Amino acid sequence: MENFPRLVSDVGGTNARFAVEVAPYVYEQPKTLQCRDYASLSSAILAYLDSVGYSNKVKHGALAVPSPIVDDNLFMVNSPWHMSSISKTKQEINFDTLIFLNDFHALALSIPHLPEDQLVKVCGTEANPSKPISIIGPGTGLGMATLFKHPLNDEYFAIPAEGGRSSFVPFSDEEFNLWKFVHKRYNHVSAERLLSGPGLQLMYEALCSINNVQITRMPTPAEITEMGVNNKCYISRQTINHFCRILATISSNLTCMTSAFGGVYIGGGIIPRIINYFLESDFRCRFVDKGRFRSFLAKVPVYVIVHDYPAMLGSSYALETYLSKHYIP
Repeated sequence: MENFPRLVSDVGGTNARFAVEVAPYVYEQPKTLQCRDYASLSSAILAYLDSVGYSNKVKHGALAVPSPIVDDNLFMVNSPWHMSSISKTKQEINFDTLIFLNDFHALALSIPHLPEDQLVKVCGTEANPSKPISIIGPGTGLGMATLFKHPLNDEYFAIPAEGGRSSFVPFSDEEFNLWKFVHKRYNHVSAERLLSGPGLQLMYEALCSINNVQITRMPTPAEITEMGVNNKCYISRQTINHFCRILATISSNLTCMTSAFGGVYIGGGIIPRIINYFLESDFRCRFVDKGRFRSFLAKVPVYVIVHDYPAMLGSSYALETYLSKHYIP
């Protein structure tokens, strides 16, 4: 088939996920690499292709990366590849075609291609298909994007956002105490400071300080969620409860700002791992708690994406559009 095989990716702050697309949305050799094990993005790509037997056989690729795509430099703030050059990466891997997308740009473009069984509905009723869709996801960082459907055909366009940099505004006295703790350390308390893997640890530390609990060893984000979900640790349980509530507030803020009556989709690496707990959390009631706008938000369907590599679907859509129509949607 023309232009196949192709490289598609979903690069995060911690893991770089790659696959070879051998036909439209058909993938072989999916593999996850630890970013810290490689000196650069290009070295990870070349190592992946070599490990799966595709060295010098792939000439087209789409890379979804945790950075705004503005100039030549990728600014991957949560990655060991903090500053990477787009032009240098293209030169080093020697592809005929290589496009870059923000990772949540790719995740947004994946939404129309996700099977229904890879989505878990959290709340809401029916989506308005003519309205925008918002995408949010906490992982190593906090990503956001908006998806629009063309009014006359089945084309989609996505607008990535750096909403994780937006300011965290406390909703309650408890959250104000969290804000005060974090603000003593950081001049700007962003949403990402709390809604991320490191944010789980920061909230855990804040709650220990507020409750006069001594920390003998800082647990990992995975340990905090595991202890919280299984009620093994009071501080961990409070941490994930705050996490779910704050995610609801930020998600509903995004919904209001983008009029996302087409639905809200939650991605990232944290929520799918605690999906059963999340469904019983305070997310629903906090999401609609917007005063006079409550009745509108109650209608907005919210889903959690449980697909293993969703951004790869969006990368495929973007690459096919670029090769056939010469633009990135």
